[in-house]
Amino acid sequence: MPFFSSFAHASFIKESLVLEAIGKAIVILAIVFVVLLVLALLFCSFTLHTKKIILPNFVLFVITLLYEPLRRLLAFFRIDPSLIDRVSVEIRNALNYPDFAATSMEERVLLLPQCIRSTECPAKLNPVDGIHCMECGKCVIAELSAICKELGIRMYISPGGTFTGRILRYSRPKAKAVVGVACYPNLYEGMLNAKLMGVAAQGVPLTTPGCVNTTVDYDEIINKCKMQISK
Repeated sequence: MPFFSSFAHASFIKESLVLEAIGKAIVILAIVFVVLLVLALLFCSFTLHTKKIILPNFVLFVITLLYEPLRRLLAFFRIDPSLIDRVSVEIRNALNYPDFAATSMEERVLLLPQCIRSTECPAKLNPVDGIHCMECGKCVIAELSAICKELGIRMYISPGGTFTGRILRYSRPKAKAVVGVACYPNLYEGMLNAKLMGVAAQGVPLTTPGCVNTTVDYDEIINKCKMQISK
């Protein structure tokens, strides 16, 4: 009996040490999680207020790692969660600039959301490459279409959802750069997917978000499309 009693006691001590180690690891992970959350919020706030970007790759890593917790935390304090997306888009625009500007016009794609179309738009959806603009002049897309043709840039209009990724894959391998127009959350996801596909992306946010009758800065789209490295 003493042998079994000693064995049980040793086993109990071993289990206690394991549980203690697990408990410490959980506490450490919780502290790291909170520290990363605080750092991400501080960096995001700094970027938004100063328009300066510091440690961009680190900030993007933390945002990607803690995307949902950060959005939920901001929503809890009644702060627009899309601020996280906005910071991510601005950082990716800055990081992607050299690669984007180095591409030729023929290697660029302008990807527009269908929500900026006129409600009277006569264009039809093509199951392969999205909506084909008829340049009827009822919305800004007609002007963008004409300029893209002049520059040699291909323009696509996406009905949304997974179709955007399908269009981007369809435009490969010739397309090496894309200017995407969308609301901030969709830009966040779209630019992340473009990164994974090896496509240099520039994001232009909607000035009036929504599902219909949205607006966008026309001049910003054109400026992005024409970006080139200064000589």
